[in-house]
Amino acid sequence: MIVTDTGISSRISYYMNSKRPQMLYTSNPLDQKIYQFMSGLYPNLTKTDIEVIPTDLTEDNVFGWTLENNDQNEIEIHNNLRKKDYVTTLIHELVHVDQNVKGIFDDERREREAYAVEGILTNRFFQECDKV
Repeated sequence: MIVTDTGISSRISYYMNSKRPQMLYTSNPLDQKIYQFMSGLYPNLTKTDIEVIPTDLTEDNVFGWTLENNDQNEIEIHNNLRKKDYVTTLIHELVHVDQNVKGIFDDERREREAYAVEGILTNRFFQECDKV
């Protein structure tokens, strides 16, 4: 399930009135399209909550990263990227979410796997889901 309202009151209300299905929290429609695309390839993404947080990562010299916090994965993504870089970064970070669900925590393996597929999946996403 995808929710675009990231307001805390709606999240609390939703959790209290459900069996807590896994969700993607974002206010960006592009994130939703990428999530749907990636969930078809990585079904484990539907087994955890994911929040995409746009933020200024200039000082950190990265485009994005994933933080695992209990049952939730938070993806912080730089808020000033070109569309292709944004898509590539979110795909890369969603691969890390899948790895978190699988229990893969070796940093070298994680990065090798994410970098190996990010370009291929970005191109496929634009061909199948979104024209640049």
